[in-house]
Amino acid sequence: MMRPQLVAMAIVMVMAVICGFGSGSVVEAPALTEGPPPPPHNRRLNQTRSRMPNNFRSYTSPTSPPKCDYRDMMTNLHDRVGILVTLDEDQRHRLEVIDQKLDQLVASSSAKMESMKAQQLDFKQRLDSFEHIQRLSRNTLDELKGETDKVFGSRPVRELKHKLINRLKMNDLSRTARDVPQDQHPESGSRVFNESDLSLSDRLDALATLLTSTALQVRSTQIEVNSLGRVIKRQTRLLQGKNIKSNGSPSPIFYGPAGIDGPKPDQDLPHSCKYHLLSNQGIVKLQLSPDSESFYVACDDDWTVILSRTSDDVSFERGWLDYRDGFGNLAGDFFIGLNKLHALTASSLHELRIVLVDFMGNEAYAEYSVFAIGSERELYPLSVLGQFQDSVEPSAGDSLSYHAGARFSTVDQDNDNCLDCNCALKHKGAGWFNNCATSNLFGQYITRSQGQALETGMWWDTFAGQNSLKKVRWMIRPVADFSDDTRR
Repeated sequence: MMRPQLVAMAIVMVMAVICGFGSGSVVEAPALTEGPPPPPHNRRLNQTRSRMPNNFRSYTSPTSPPKCDYRDMMTNLHDRVGILVTLDEDQRHRLEVIDQKLDQLVASSSAKMESMKAQQLDFKQRLDSFEHIQRLSRNTLDELKGETDKVFGSRPVRELKHKLINRLKMNDLSRTARDVPQDQHPESGSRVFNESDLSLSDRLDALATLLTSTALQVRSTQIEVNSLGRVIKRQTRLLQGKNIKSNGSPSPIFYGPAGIDGPKPDQDLPHSCKYHLLSNQGIVKLQLSPDSESFYVACDDDWTVILSRTSDDVSFERGWLDYRDGFGNLAGDFFIGLNKLHALTASSLHELRIVLVDFMGNEAYAEYSVFAIGSERELYPLSVLGQFQDSVEPSAGDSLSYHAGARFSTVDQDNDNCLDCNCALKHKGAGWFNNCATSNLFGQYITRSQGQALETGMWWDTFAGQNSLKKVRWMIRPVADFSDDTRR
């Protein structure tokens, strides 16, 4: 009960002290203006009275009380508090500015790090592409070396043969020189012409002639071997055709009329539409290696169709699993699947042809000398894309090289090189997006009546801009010959 009263009394005393300090004195002496000064004999008595404690206020004049203005004091305190608040707001503002600058610095550093990661990934993809081409080239060289060894023998044997042939030719040349009549060399007298009389330049000319003829023979032998291989393949196809006609049963791996039986247990399956007799138009069962699983593909002559779009019956706005395993109908609109496409392009070197048809009936082609994709562990990157074949007419232009090296992205798995967007969602499809695309053949199928495709439709920039296309077909086939240009 006494604590609030004590607190109030303490507050009053503090205020009084503050007021006293603000006025300069606690008790102000009265100002005497009337009468003469007191006599000298009463001076000590007055001093004694002023020192004595007294509760009476008669010693002060009622007209001059102590000056203590609480309103001024509160105004002064309010001003000081306002100054402190202003300083506090200024410091808070400065701290906010510093915090914003730190956030901007962190965002800029993050963007730079993401850009460096993207560049590092692009360099890694290019390095993987180079290693893939190097492996294919090494395998091709090993195959050519093996075929050469089968035809001409091993390298040591060939070198020994060349040495023996060169020695025999040099002996024949020296023997011919020794058999020259004496009258053809009157200046030599009776001296016999031997092998030592041949100059070094003559020997080098003879050796160069021998090497040139040997290279020509090797080249002609290689041409004969290649032609012999083509003849053997042609005869094999003819024999297979005769067997089909004599047995009365078509190929067991072709979806044709009713009544076709299954494959024979001892019959090998082809590994490409290019090497199968009934691959003109139809569906063929392939097996890339004896240990791999077989699967069906659609063939167009010797091309293997990996993507076909002619209508909006099949939606291509799908997730990662659908694109990995493939979807659609091989007799209509479909995508072969990234797993099968990787297996095909990894088995041998393939070239790519893209057929485009707009709603006006214009047809164009885009061909690339080499085409291959990576594995699922690498997110199926477009690891190898060869030179654009601009000699193919009518040409649709090159709208795929921009995507080279990019990983495959779907609506549920963003693997593109765009830092602040999802290209698959933006284009409502899938594909090898960079940042983002110059073509969108996996996008929505938009008919002519629905208007321009814009970013979400099925378009090829160098052929019809972003106008919707009517038909699209992707096809691959093994490269016919491994020339130096193809290797490069």
